[in-house]
Amino acid sequence: MVKKQIGRYLLAASLYFAVTVHTPAKPAAMYLPLFIIERSINANVVHYDAKLSDDGNLDPQEPVVAYWVMAAKDGHRQELNLLERAKAYGFTVHPDASGKFYHMELVSQRRRDIHVYREGDMVRAETLIAGQPAYLQKVFVSARHLVLLPTPEYVEMFGIDVKTGAPRSEKLLPGR
Repeated sequence: MVKKQIGRYLLAASLYFAVTVHTPAKPAAMYLPLFIIERSINANVVHYDAKLSDDGNLDPQEPVVAYWVMAAKDGHRQELNLLERAKAYGFTVHPDASGKFYHMELVSQRRRDIHVYREGDMVRAETLIAGQPAYLQKVFVSARHLVLLPTPEYVEMFGIDVKTGAPRSEKLLPGR
């Protein structure tokens, strides 16, 4: 009886091994970092990544993804919740008519267009910083707690000038 059970187990295990080893897996999507949002309230960071399709181009169904890295806790990845997507860190993205890039707008900065595109082995999030085209790297939000929700005092954008390669930054005040 025991030999029969061991034999069945070995047969099942070998079939499982054969199927998992010889069945090609669907390639996982590839993600490349675009920019981050840091906040003064805690060490948690919102990451925006470009999602690439199998052919290496931006995925037309979902070219950009956003998520938390919970650095104030254990560093795990966590999806944005509904309120965060709707009011603070969410975004819209749609292809440009030329097909060369995607227009991206953060819900908190609707007047600031971000062009997302592939450039060689890099992905870029290009926007105007201090009136000049720059590759966006980081947004810093200085906020304070009022009542239940944090209220932004100012936002700073950091990037690299497209033409000169020099660091570029701009401080934005709420309502401007």
